[in-house]
Amino acid sequence: MATVSKRNNQTAKERNRDAPITPLRRLVIPRPDILHTYLDYRQINQYLEYLAQRYPHFVRMHNLGHTHEKREVRALEINWMNSDNVELSPQMREQSPRPFDLAANGRSTLPVVHQGEHSRKTVFIEAGTHAREWITISTALNCIYQLTERYTRNIEVLRKLRFIIVPLVNPDGYEYSRTKNAKWRKNRRPHKSSKFVGTDCNRNYDIFWNSGPSKINRNTYKGECPFSEPETRAMRNMLNRMSSNLLFFLSLHSYGQSIMYPWGYCRENPQYWRELSSLANSGRSAIKSYNGREYRTGSISCLTKRTIAGSVVDYVYGVLKVPMALVMELPSRELGFQPPVEMISQIGHESWYGIREMCKRSYDLRHQIVRENEPQLPRPAHYDPSNEGGATESLTMSVEESTAAAGGDCARTKPKKKRTKRTALATHDEILRIQRGFKASEPSVLPEGIQALPAGLFPRQLEPRIAPVRRSGLSRDGRGAGDGVILTSRGKPPISSTMPLGVFL
Repeated sequence: MATVSKRNNQTAKERNRDAPITPLRRLVIPRPDILHTYLDYRQINQYLEYLAQRYPHFVRMHNLGHTHEKREVRALEINWMNSDNVELSPQMREQSPRPFDLAANGRSTLPVVHQGEHSRKTVFIEAGTHAREWITISTALNCIYQLTERYTRNIEVLRKLRFIIVPLVNPDGYEYSRTKNAKWRKNRRPHKSSKFVGTDCNRNYDIFWNSGPSKINRNTYKGECPFSEPETRAMRNMLNRMSSNLLFFLSLHSYGQSIMYPWGYCRENPQYWRELSSLANSGRSAIKSYNGREYRTGSISCLTKRTIAGSVVDYVYGVLKVPMALVMELPSRELGFQPPVEMISQIGHESWYGIREMCKRSYDLRHQIVRENEPQLPRPAHYDPSNEGGATESLTMSVEESTAAAGGDCARTKPKKKRTKRTALATHDEILRIQRGFKASEPSVLPEGIQALPAGLFPRQLEPRIAPVRRSGLSRDGRGAGDGVILTSRGKPPISSTMPLGVFL
């Protein structure tokens, strides 16, 4: 009886302490369908978290920074050869570097910077810089899918290379494109003292950023200064940290169906353009052998027929001296920036065949490209160091002009066409007077027998110096009587009968 009374008097805290400890259940993150639909920002992060939980021994997620609307820019690191990978032999685990470094806050992690023989073995892939190019994000997720969920089929490339993939650089613009305006290209940071929103993140990197004008109302506005956008600063911090380890950088865009190498800011070719062309052609051949689709290859400025300053590829290749850097424009014009969902899987798989082949080829070329002793970067044609950008030059534009190309964020009104002043045409008498003056000032010596052409007359208007040729034969009436002039089908003398050939020579 005393024992029962003692048990009833136990506090809840004591009862919980005496209870048996049950292990915590692992939170299961559902897997989104990345192959057959366009995911939103939340689903993309959910897929990255799913992979980091399912493959913790070689997959890790990193937060690069936050956007203007407080969304995270995330990267996924796929590092097979690390000391925590339980699928490696004990000897290989001892020889492999550690998987990550702790950040300054002690909570988040950073990719480790390898030294010695493990350096220059990292492939960096980024996508979703332009908000409306949805297919690039799905293709980057397909690359992640191939290297994680199908890693046994790609173990050869995983043993040689480490991958850092940023599937969505511009999450703010992407969500705005999905919900408000499918043609939106820029990010969503508003500009002070202006009603315009957004900067083209692929014009905001610090490589000859000052070359060429840029208007705040355009889709290609380059920003107030280099790295003025939180997205490009987040990318810069990661790229600068990993620059000594990067072997191959790939930027995914659409829809040019081409694989391009630097330079974009000028017309000249880099020193190792032959190696870069070989790298691009390896991807082109792999895609063509897979399903017959033909990509174009060449420099950015050559294939686009214009110069593009401040791009991430030029920055990585020109400033950070990464051995190889390419832009891959996915197909195709008839499909647009957002191909039908039925095409997502096909484009993703065919692109992966080309990307995987380029990764293998970059590993083979790693000893042939030495960037340390390169000459100084070529300057663009219109580079002006004193020009700090065109942020203010376009603020005085009319409302009709400025809203036309604002990417759909402002009122959709048609711009007024500017009327260009045309000079009045000279009269016929003035033309003749100019021609006579020209002939008088520059007398020409013609060969003997060749007639000079008077001003204002065509060869057929000349008086014939030789009588028309008459030959015996049928006349026009067909009766065979008399001689007749040789006539053409239009009833006119042939040119040869009225003018020497020397006038044309």
